[in-house]
Amino acid sequence: MVLIPLNYDSRVLRLEVPDENTAWVISPQRLVPLENEEEEIRKSIRHPIGMEDIRALVKRKGKNTVILVDDITRPTPHRKILPVLLEELNVAGVKDTDITLLVALGTHRPMTREECEKTYGKDVRNRISIINHAWDNPDELITMGETPSGIPISVNRHYYNSDISIAVGNIIPHIYAGWSGGAKMVQPGVCGAATTARTHLIATKYLDTVLGNPDNIVRREIEAIAEETGLSMIVNTVMNSDGTLARVVAGDPVKAHREGVKTAQKIYTSTVDETPDIVVVNAYPGNLDLWQSTKALTAGTLLVKPGGDVILVTPAPEGIPSSHPLLSELGDLSSDAVWAMIEKGEIEDEVAASVHITMSFCKEKASVHIVSEKYNEEIIRKLGFNFSCDLNKTLAECMERQGRKTCRIGIATHGADLAPEYTQDSYR
Repeated sequence: MVLIPLNYDSRVLRLEVPDENTAWVISPQRLVPLENEEEEIRKSIRHPIGMEDIRALVKRKGKNTVILVDDITRPTPHRKILPVLLEELNVAGVKDTDITLLVALGTHRPMTREECEKTYGKDVRNRISIINHAWDNPDELITMGETPSGIPISVNRHYYNSDISIAVGNIIPHIYAGWSGGAKMVQPGVCGAATTARTHLIATKYLDTVLGNPDNIVRREIEAIAEETGLSMIVNTVMNSDGTLARVVAGDPVKAHREGVKTAQKIYTSTVDETPDIVVVNAYPGNLDLWQSTKALTAGTLLVKPGGDVILVTPAPEGIPSSHPLLSELGDLSSDAVWAMIEKGEIEDEVAASVHITMSFCKEKASVHIVSEKYNEEIIRKLGFNFSCDLNKTLAECMERQGRKTCRIGIATHGADLAPEYTQDSYR
């Protein structure tokens, strides 16, 4: 029997899988951590990839600076990066009063004052202005035409009106953009809902090819929007799953990002040579709610055989995001039904619709079981998924359905940080 620990909330669940049924167990690899993280952060900022340094940037463009930062759904180590970045800006002649920290929420809920202090540090919170991106307030957005493919562009006015904009993020696999980080801090980070909806809807048509691909149609749209709206620079980390830094890259939003992806691939890309009957995928560390957990669900679905079983493990303490009630209202409608509503103009929140379509993509390929807390049962069943509070019981039931003696089982311990790489003989 293989005993596999899965990080859940404050607990660790123990998954029991018979040796003879185990196809593979995949987890992030661990690279040698940076010896002096602060020194490496400073070095990367002072020697940016593919562009001039901050001093030259300030001299050429001005001092009004906006720093784009992730919210609490992301693991970006802001408390390590921001003090160094602020110091470097100060040295370049930018005062704290010239700097605004803009929380790139996308369409997530706003951060509270307490969450800002916990995420960015008390000193940073007290030093500079921190504001949440108001994605749903037209007065806070600048509208500026369309991308070449027709996506309407609207962005946060504080970001757009700044002399310098610096996006601080972390690079991990992402189901809609290939990899997070880079220009993704602009789209969806500080864009209006219509812009975000269009890129997400495009992504739902390529769910089986985008994850782990750094050069895909969605990423190109994102980078076009960032270039058009004037993103100056990025500072991105690549982390081991224990939170230690493996690399820091800074500089041009595309060139620096791609360098970071090269390192991230070594940690998060897992090669599988077998498509199992059952995939158990843990949503950790992206398990705050069912919206975020969809990333792991999609990764697990890509790895299972058609008609197989996917078991998603997530506590999802925030259930369905309060900012997107439509996700719940759509219930268990098929992806075709939701697309028909979009085409008729019957859906206003197309971002929620895109996540619902992603969930449907998973249900249409496999039987999906979500192991979660009792408080999530009603919404999980409403969305058309099977619900359970017992991980090992659910696995046993799936094994009976797939053939206990012959079924093959794959386990992904960190599903939100998974970029599958398929061999020639495996299903894609």
